[in-house]
Amino acid sequence: MNPARLHREILAWYGEEKRDLPWRRSRDPYRIWISEIMLQQTRVEAVLPYFERFLSNFPTVNDLAEAELDRVLNLWAGLGYYSRARNLHAAAKQVVRDFHGKFPQHYDELRTLKGIGPYTAAAIASMAFHKAHCSIDGNLERVFARLLALKKDPKAAGKSDIAELGKLVVERGQAGDVNQAFMDLASAICLPRNPLCELCPIQSHCEAKRQGEQADFPVKKPKVEKTSLRASAWAVISGKELLLARRAKGEWLAGMWDLPWDLVGDKDVRKSAPFGHELASCSQARSITRYKVEFEVRGLVCRKRPTALDLSKLCAKADEFRWVKLEELHGINLPRPSEKALEKLLPKLN
Repeated sequence: MNPARLHREILAWYGEEKRDLPWRRSRDPYRIWISEIMLQQTRVEAVLPYFERFLSNFPTVNDLAEAELDRVLNLWAGLGYYSRARNLHAAAKQVVRDFHGKFPQHYDELRTLKGIGPYTAAAIASMAFHKAHCSIDGNLERVFARLLALKKDPKAAGKSDIAELGKLVVERGQAGDVNQAFMDLASAICLPRNPLCELCPIQSHCEAKRQGEQADFPVKKPKVEKTSLRASAWAVISGKELLLARRAKGEWLAGMWDLPWDLVGDKDVRKSAPFGHELASCSQARSITRYKVEFEVRGLVCRKRPTALDLSKLCAKADEFRWVKLEELHGINLPRPSEKALEKLLPKLN
């Protein structure tokens, strides 16, 4: 493989085919940072409306640092992996406090910010500040593993091989564009399944294609099945208001407003409603990290507001409760599975 020619050919292709994405229209490290955090575990198409809405509410790192965490989480709702939003908020405060509101340019300084790992630090350093760092994620690992026909797990024994190839390419200049070119190549051509090799601008460098074994790379470790759990949730209506609970610190989805819910054991007997009249129920699956959680959401109507003691018995994993007018519920941005459950239940509870 010729790294200089690889560098030249991938950039030529990127110059003609690069996607028009809002965070690519400037070298603003703040916008790049927000996009990279949102894109973790999330498709570009899903991120686009969230990115625009987030930036319109928090156009600068100072705006984000000064915002209430509840507001940040509310705008994040639906993207999942809510620790990302909490880390964004904490890191914004670090930038203001430790770097006078200006993003640090160097990789090691970027790594000191909450929630910024090696990939994100390399992406910001290269795209915003032209530093020669290769931002290696699962997509780039796939492309490089095929180029090398790497017979080792790129996340383990083959990690150094991937890093070495990345270093050889980005050190030839335009590291930010090189990183984004490989991202686009992985998204459009070097697909996980059925890669479009005949359209690939760097196919002449690909050892896996030469061997006719593209589907065998990257070498993968066995997939871990998600653990199944059960949970009991409540949709409680009093008058024209719905009860919400804020998840306590240290719990899943900490700080998020959601329907009150708790995990239950497989052998737990279905408990009677702690107050009010149960009129309907539905089942709604949710995925949280490596768990698949089956929620039974039970709809209750109360003539009298439950007491604080009643609420604590309802959901021990909450640190605060609030009543929200149903007509204002659209502005809360609950986790999508809870929204789906309410779409099923509310017509039966009104």
